[in-house]
Amino acid sequence: MSAKRQILITQSLAFASQLLPAIIGVLSFMWLVRVTSPVVLGEYLIYMAAVVMLEMLKSGGLQSALVMRIAKSDAAQRRQISGSAYWLAGAFSLAVSAMLMLVYFLPLFSMQPGVRIFCGWYAVVGLLTVPLHIAEAEAIARQQLKFILGLRLAQSANALITAAYASFGAQSLEALATVHLLFTAALLLVVLVLKRTNPADIQYRAWSEISKLFHLVKYTLATLGTTNLLKTADTFLIGALMGPAAVALYAVPLKLTELFEIPLRSLSTTAFPQLAGHYNHTDRVGFKYSFVQYVSWSYLLYLPALLAAFLLAPWLVVLLGGQAYAETASIFRILILFGLFLPVNRMTGIALDAMQLPKQNFYKVAVMAIINIVGDVLAIQYTGSLNVVAFVSVLNAATGAWIGWWLLKRSGFMASAHLGQEIWLHGQAFITKTWNRFAHR
Repeated sequence: MSAKRQILITQSLAFASQLLPAIIGVLSFMWLVRVTSPVVLGEYLIYMAAVVMLEMLKSGGLQSALVMRIAKSDAAQRRQISGSAYWLAGAFSLAVSAMLMLVYFLPLFSMQPGVRIFCGWYAVVGLLTVPLHIAEAEAIARQQLKFILGLRLAQSANALITAAYASFGAQSLEALATVHLLFTAALLLVVLVLKRTNPADIQYRAWSEISKLFHLVKYTLATLGTTNLLKTADTFLIGALMGPAAVALYAVPLKLTELFEIPLRSLSTTAFPQLAGHYNHTDRVGFKYSFVQYVSWSYLLYLPALLAAFLLAPWLVVLLGGQAYAETASIFRILILFGLFLPVNRMTGIALDAMQLPKQNFYKVAVMAIINIVGDVLAIQYTGSLNVVAFVSVLNAATGAWIGWWLLKRSGFMASAHLGQEIWLHGQAFITKTWNRFAHR
C-alpha cells in the first residue's frame, strides 16, 4: 500500500471516529426525549453531566499525558508508563469512589434520591472506566484507529441502548443509570478479552514516571477546564445579562459552528501522536514537516467549507432552528470568521502539548478565556447586540492563534522565519499534485 493511500485511510478512520459517534449521540437523544417523561429525562441528563464532568477531571488530562509519553517509546517503556498511569488514575478514582460511597450510605441525602443514585452508581462506573481511558490513549499513541473507531462507537451505543431500554417502560433514573453501568462493565470486559490494555501493568509503575505524568496532567487538566469555560461562557453571560430568549437566538448559529471542529478533531487524532513521536526523538525536521502538513490540510478542508457556509447561512439556520431563527444568519456569518483562525489555534495548542509544554498551552487558553469573558460583558452592557458578542468570539480565536504561533516559534524547537510561507507552499503543492493526477486520467 502506498504512503498516500495509507494517509487517506488513516484520516478517513480518524474522521469517522469523530463523526459517527456524534450522529449516534444526536439520534439517541432524540429517541430518549420521546420515550421518557420530562422529569426522568432531566434527572438522567443531570446524572450524565455529572458523570462527564468527573470523567474529564479523572482522565481528560491523563490521556493526553499518556500519548505524549508513549509515542515512539519501546515495549519496556510503554509497560512502565502504562503501569504508572494505572497507579495515578486508580489512586484518584479509588479516593473519589470512597467519598461517594460514604455519601451514599450516610443519610445526608435521603430526601434527594438523584444525588444518592449518582454517588452509588458512579462510585462503580468511575473505577470501570479507568482501563477504558488508558486503552484509548494507548491506541491513539499507536495509531490503532480501527480500535478507536470501534471503542467510540461502542461508547455511543451505550446511550442508544439506554434509550431503547427506556422505550420498554423504564421510567426512573435508577433504571437508566443501571443500564449505563452494566453496559460500561460489558464494554470493559470486551476490551480486556481483546487484550487492548492490561491493568496488571501497574506492577511496573515507576515513581519517576508517575511524577512526570502528574506534572503533565495538572496543566493539561487546567487547559481542558478553561477550554470548557470558553465554550460555555457565552451562554452563561447572555443568559444572565440578556435573558433566555437571547440564549436561544445565539444557540442556533453557535451549534452550527460546532460542526467546524469535527474535521479538526479527526486531524488532531493523528497529528498529536506523530508530533509527540518526533519531539521524543528530537526530530526537528520531522516535527516541522508534520506541523506544516496538518495546518495546510486543515485549511484545504476549511476554506471551501467556510465559503459554502457563508453563502448558505440563511438556509442553514432555518434548517436547524426553523423560520423563527432566520434572523440569526448574520450571527452565523460572523462566527464563520471564527473558523478561519480555528486550525492555527488548535494545531499550535496540539504542538505545544506534543512538546510537553502544557503549561504554555494553559497560559494561551487562559488569556483567551479572559478576553472572551471581559469582551462579552462589555459587548452586552454597551451594545446589547448578539452580533458584537459573536465578534468577540472571533477576536478571541484570533488572539489564541497569534499567541499559539508566537509560543511555538519562541520554543526554539521549530524556529522558522518562513513558517507561514511553508504552509502556503505545501498547500499549493498538494493542490497541484491532486489536479495533475485527475487531469491525466
